[in-house]
Amino acid sequence: MTDRPGRSATVVALGAAAAAISGVVVLAIASRTLTTEENSGFLTYWAALFAIFAVLSGIQNEMTRAVRADERLGAEIRRTTSPLLTGILIGAGTAAAVLLLFPAWEMVFATLDDRVLPVLLMAFAAVLYAGHVASVGTLAGLGRWGAFAGLTAGESAVRLMVTGLAAAAGWGVAGFECAAAGGALTWLTASLLIPGLRDMWRIRIGLPMTALTRRLLNAMAAAGANALLITGFPLLMSATTAPDAYRAAAPLVIAVSMTRAPLLMPITAFQSMVIAAFVEHPERAGTALRRLVGAVAAIAAIGGLLAALVGPWLMGLVFGPDYRNTPLILGMLVVAAALLALLVLGGSIALALDAHTVNTIGWYVAVAVSVVVMLLPFDLTTRTIAALALGPLIGSAIHFGFVMRRLRHQLQER
Repeated sequence: MTDRPGRSATVVALGAAAAAISGVVVLAIASRTLTTEENSGFLTYWAALFAIFAVLSGIQNEMTRAVRADERLGAEIRRTTSPLLTGILIGAGTAAAVLLLFPAWEMVFATLDDRVLPVLLMAFAAVLYAGHVASVGTLAGLGRWGAFAGLTAGESAVRLMVTGLAAAAGWGVAGFECAAAGGALTWLTASLLIPGLRDMWRIRIGLPMTALTRRLLNAMAAAGANALLITGFPLLMSATTAPDAYRAAAPLVIAVSMTRAPLLMPITAFQSMVIAAFVEHPERAGTALRRLVGAVAAIAAIGGLLAALVGPWLMGLVFGPDYRNTPLILGMLVVAAALLALLVLGGSIALALDAHTVNTIGWYVAVAVSVVVMLLPFDLTTRTIAALALGPLIGSAIHFGFVMRRLRHQLQER
């Protein structure tokens, strides 16, 4: 059953807020429990794990679009494809790719003592998280926003609880790594134990599995760039910085995560809502676009100022005195996060308009620019801020340029 529109936005917002807070608390516990050097290694693993999750999140966005479009076709079509099974199969393929890339992971995890466990955990979590995003994408496509928000918040809450247990038991870096991956089990447990979610295993759509898989892989290709810029950026920081220098980079890595989380977590959570709305009412794209861009710009201006004024004190309070940064660094990182938010929104709207290629091009141009900037001969802080600003700025210009041309074309046809 579809949830009421007014209630839908509220529950999605609450689910996103719970997920964002849980993530912050996990990182705070790690910074208070591990040494700075240990935490640099854990943060690299965290970034790698969530980069894989971000790639798989393409399943969620395309599944939302596919299920919502299928719903509009009515009862006259034959439905044989299982969204959940399709997602899990893609997750298994992703896990195999993770294992095959072990030599690369050894280089990325150079600051970790054990480089085998993290890779095994990431492969295990890839299969499970694919099931999670297939589930929430299906729920979003069906308009079941209460269940969508519950699974979103529940996955993060379980991760937080296991992290607390790992810290209390003194399990060290390995315990934190297991806790980070363990949240992906939440959807499976819920779908087996909760009657209202158990029917996800029986849902079928009319789109053939081969066609659905092709669309999912296309969306994941765009999400791969999304993964590097949003959650996996510390991997690029680590790969372009000498290990000795990167061991001291935990304060900057935390600052990158914290300055973007308040803006990007809600926007990422609302992606499914944006896509569903634009599939349902593409004629409203212009008005919605102006409102979204205006809201992001306002948040960037206010958030950047607040980050500069109270950010250093707040970072020291939450994460410890070793994690304070300068007002300029924190303010600039918030502005960069706003530009990344525009890239997310532009890509979502392009995807909703069935322009998968434009979505992918915008993201990969943004990544290419960011990688080039990170290879320049400047200090890590300067390279990080510049890369996080310039890449998304150019990529979002590609997205919004296409969207505006499409809107003008639609107006001319009326």
